[in-house]
Amino acid sequence: MATDLIYGLLPEHLLLALILVLMLVEIFHGDRKLGGVLFTLAAAAGCAVLAVQLSNGYTVNLVPTEITIDRFALIARLVILGCGLILGICSLATSSSCKFWMLLASSLLGALTIMDSAGFISLFIGIEMLSLPAFAMMVSGDGTSSASEGAFKYLVLSSVATALILFGLSLVYGVTGSLSISVFMATVNAGGAQSIAATVIILSGFFLKAAVFPFHAWAPDAYSSVRIHITAFLASVIKAAVVLALVRIFSTIALSAEVVSVIIVLSVASIFYGNTTAIKQGAFKKLLAYSSIAHAGYMMFALIDSTGGRTEALLYYASVYALTTIIACACFSLIVPGDRDDLGQLDGAFATHPVASVLLALCVLSMAGIPPLPGFLAKFLIFKSVIASGHITPAVIAFVGSYIGVIFYLGIVYRLFSTASVPAEAGEAAGSGLVWSGVFLGSVVFILFMLVPGVFHSLLLTV
Repeated sequence: MATDLIYGLLPEHLLLALILVLMLVEIFHGDRKLGGVLFTLAAAAGCAVLAVQLSNGYTVNLVPTEITIDRFALIARLVILGCGLILGICSLATSSSCKFWMLLASSLLGALTIMDSAGFISLFIGIEMLSLPAFAMMVSGDGTSSASEGAFKYLVLSSVATALILFGLSLVYGVTGSLSISVFMATVNAGGAQSIAATVIILSGFFLKAAVFPFHAWAPDAYSSVRIHITAFLASVIKAAVVLALVRIFSTIALSAEVVSVIIVLSVASIFYGNTTAIKQGAFKKLLAYSSIAHAGYMMFALIDSTGGRTEALLYYASVYALTTIIACACFSLIVPGDRDDLGQLDGAFATHPVASVLLALCVLSMAGIPPLPGFLAKFLIFKSVIASGHITPAVIAFVGSYIGVIFYLGIVYRLFSTASVPAEAGEAAGSGLVWSGVFLGSVVFILFMLVPGVFHSLLLTV
């Protein structure tokens, strides 16, 4: 048991040790560049451990009803930590403070805790560990009033979401007398007014965390007020962790007709609102924020699946979306160095930044769902599961909404390859070589998603 506690949670232990070491480095005024190097090594080591555990078919129930290591936990942790590693490498040139790396490691530790959870106590602790460092990251090294305002708005949203989740959990405990997720799943399958109420309230809290319409509120302001790599973190790792937390709770639950109706309405509304609002945005981070609202709608749409494909579809979608978001933000920072995010800066960028422009174009086309890019398969899996579950009309409506999103994604591609009279600046920002390292690693994974589209299907079925 002691061995399992060490080996099973070794990625978490590595992040915890990293946080302690970075605290000492900060206290004793050590080399600031050491933080990024240590983070990269710890995240890479954690990914290697998870890959070995997956290949060996390692599973264990560490703490009954609270902490379990199953195949989903291994894959989801590998996805989250892998995205964190790529984001960290891309951020090496812009974040030299040990505080940033401590906060990033703390947030990733919370995300990994969520994926290990078999009970609501550990899951709730993980959610708060995921969210709270993000507020500090938004203002860390950035004293602008807009960043402070964005962090405050994000804090308010997260606080309301936390209150809703806690209230839902109190109803769960009132119905079941337990905070075990498996007991809750059995109760929801059995039905009952209080179980339905608890499900709706918990979902509402997670919809706030994931910025699903109409729970998005100030999320676009928060995304656009911070530096580009923080925007990438909020839109990728945070959102992926929240979505995969829903998979952890509702992986096999057959939701009631009332709950399914609510999810359908909110998902379709989120898809239409996010895509239509993104069209008129003139700033990259604002566009990314509203695009993320639409993508949250797609991911929530998968929750109405009743064929058993919910876990695979959401794992694939969350992974592809998080990866493409990180690469897109990194490529944008290479084309438009500094804090500017006006889309006009992309005009004619291919002439001066050909590789970054091509990669950015591929990422946004993947987000649009253009074949044969991974984003196409991600959307295909979602719509396939929804249609197979008998929800044909909502699927058709959502499919029409997805076409709207193609407009602004193609607009970015047009800007990149246009022969503009005011081309993007040809110079490279300081530390761009480090950013390129992260982009290269992310691009390799992006290509693997294209070449091995059934990766999660095969991993989930492997014993």
